[in-house]
Amino acid sequence: MLMSYSEYIDMFIDVQKKDCPYRAFTFDIVNSRNQVMYFKENKKHYEFLYYVYCLLEREEELTGKKIVLKDDVYNKPIKGEPNNYSHHYNPTTLGDMATYFVYNGSITTERMLELFMEGLRKFDINYAFHFKTGVYQTNNYVEGATKLFKGYMPQILENMSKKEDFIITKNYTCLGNKGKAKPKK
Repeated sequence: MLMSYSEYIDMFIDVQKKDCPYRAFTFDIVNSRNQVMYFKENKKHYEFLYYVYCLLEREEELTGKKIVLKDDVYNKPIKGEPNNYSHHYNPTTLGDMATYFVYNGSITTERMLELFMEGLRKFDINYAFHFKTGVYQTNNYVEGATKLFKGYMPQILENMSKKEDFIITKNYTCLGNKGKAKPKK
């Protein structure tokens, strides 16, 4: 049974109150249509995304925790090469948006943002990103009608990120609502 987009949003909101095994972090370039900035059109962008993925793997080694979600079939990141939108890749990219998938509780949002900003600095990425994170219940598409599925997360988080005003700025700082500095938890 297919659900409408609003039903997926309702499921997302409900699931955020639960203890779920997985988490997604979505980064979306601000005003990319005006700038014509898309990940698929710039090798530097892919190298940047892969670098952040490698930082997550390094974090695994340093902490001894399993952080990065690896698909059982593909079990690989994008490795600097363009790919079509597929939830099998980590990160998943679509146009100007990238989503990283991790095990819930394995890395804090603050630490993920620090790693992302480290990549921004290294690759001199000088534009702003919308940001949103959320938990989900399954990586199995077959369960997608009853559980929040990994493949739904990039679009849901991208749409919500544009409404919530949490922005990573060009000078590598995080701003909360209305441009105020976001407090650390």
